[in-house]
Amino acid sequence: MLLAVAAGCGNGGSVQQRPTTTAAATTHPRSPAARRYVRDYKRLNADVRALRAEAATVKRTSVLGTPGLQRKTGAFIEDLQDSVLTAKQRNRMIDHAAGAVATSCEQCFQMLEAIRPIPQIAGH
Repeated sequence: MLLAVAAGCGNGGSVQQRPTTTAAATTHPRSPAARRYVRDYKRLNADVRALRAEAATVKRTSVLGTPGLQRKTGAFIEDLQDSVLTAKQRNRMIDHAAGAVATSCEQCFQMLEAIRPIPQIAGH
C-alpha cells in the first residue's frame, strides 16, 4: 500500500517531460557519394570565396592579375578537376569563379573559360 501512495506522489503532472532522443536518431546518414558531393562543394565554394577576397585587393584590371590571384585560380581548377561533380555542376562552379576574377585578371578569366565542359554538356 505504501508503494502505491509513493508512486502517486510527484509534481502534480503540471510539467511534462520530453522524450529523450539523440541527434543520430533524427538524422539520416548520407551515402558516400553524397558526402563526396558535399565535400567537393565546400572546397570549391571556399576557393571561390578566396578568389573574391584576392580579387578585391586588385585595384585595376590587368592582363595577368596578381601572383596570388593566379595561384588561387590554379587551386580552384585543380580542385574542380578532382571533384565528382557532373559537367553541368562544374560549368556552374566555373560561372561563380569566373565572375569573381572577371574584372581583376584577364588571364585567370581565360583559364577558367578554357576548362568549361561545353562539349560534354552538349553531348558531343
